Amino acid sequence: MGNKKLMCYVGLNPVGGAPKGGGLAQTEKPKGGGIAIYEMGDDGYSMKHVGGVEKPGKAGALCYAPKAGVLYAVDEKKTGGRGEADNGSSVWAYRVDQKDGGLSFLNKQPAMGPNPTSITVLEDKKALYCAHHGGFDHVEKVVQTADGKWGVRYEYDDASVAQYALNDDGSVGEVVDVAVHAGHGPDPNASPQHGGHAQQSSHAHCTTVDPSGKFLVVGDKGTDRVYVYRIGEKLETAFIYQFEEYTGARHAAFDPNTGRMFLTLEFSSELASFDFNSETGELTLLDRASTIDGFEGRNEPATLQVHPGGRFVYVNNRGEDTIVTMEVSPDGRLKRLAEAKVSQSVDPGIASRWIMLSPSAEYLFVADRPAYVIRAYAVNAEDGSLEAVSEVPVDNPVFILFVEL
Repeated sequence: MGNKKLMCYVGLNPVGGAPKGGGLAQTEKPKGGGIAIYEMGDDGYSMKHVGGVEKPGKAGALCYAPKAGVLYAVDEKKTGGRGEADNGSSVWAYRVDQKDGGLSFLNKQPAMGPNPTSITVLEDKKALYCAHHGGFDHVEKVVQTADGKWGVRYEYDDASVAQYALNDDGSVGEVVDVAVHAGHGPDPNASPQHGGHAQQSSHAHCTTVDPSGKFLVVGDKGTDRVYVYRIGEKLETAFIYQFEEYTGARHAAFDPNTGRMFLTLEFSSELASFDFNSETGELTLLDRASTIDGFEGRNEPATLQVHPGGRFVYVNNRGEDTIVTMEVSPDGRLKRLAEAKVSQSVDPGIASRWIMLSPSAEYLFVADRPAYVIRAYAVNAEDGSLEAVSEVPVDNPVFILFVEL
């Protein structure tokens, strides 16, 4: 690596309290959020803790703007409903020290919805994009219908995608546009997630830019849809792909060599492959394949990583508790090849939620939340298999981001 340093930033999200609606459960170590900072060793996988910040308190997704030297983070919260601007769901900006990787607070802005799940920066467009999952709880409004009868209307959080401007110093500017996702899937359904009400409203879950830089892809697990937005001064809907009910479109990633897109389906435990039209944003489904092998029980795949060779896609299963290697044929067909075990999940909310390839793609790192460790696996570029090489204790890890200084 020469004189360059490879830093690893880890979003820390403590979870505590009693189980709620089939969602997050009690943990032994609910304390300790923020962003932890590690310096990577010359071997490519060892990690030395060198610092961190305590805010945001429930740090989740991170992204980095290399020209500005600014790191962005989401705070995975919902406000208390009393205008808690300082403590609610928000987007944060930190200046990254180019010598030691330390973080200096720049600013934060309120998020345009509860529980932000993904954040992506486009420096050349001076734009920051954030997706908001919303919650599962509802409020009940007593209403009177036109015929004079009384009833109850149920209302849920909005899921949305927000576009922020970036200031000249890299700090987060004003919101310039918001796309609010409408609709929902079957409610109730067969999912144990939130007692069968996992699709009672829309739930935006990723902000992925295609290789051309023209489009933003957002999976919505609540509506079984993939939204494709044309990137510009505002968010313009270019295409919507509709899956059948109870599939749960979640996270997308691209193969930059072919421009092909891959997507995890949370409720049907599948990986999907698509051809992507970089002129129109249209998606053409090529194949779908199960990410589990004989597992019976609740399983929800989360995110994915595409190996730069284009032959393999890695997916983390929450329930089967595996990192699986999916093989991609030249025509986009998918096949499950192998698996590496991770710690047993408490439930899919407290599980190995995020995986990340190192910049060299020689190692795959896993935020193993139940075990409070970051696991590293050596990647076999010939057959796609993974071999465990290290684990580093980290409290409440949920997201991993590599930054080269």
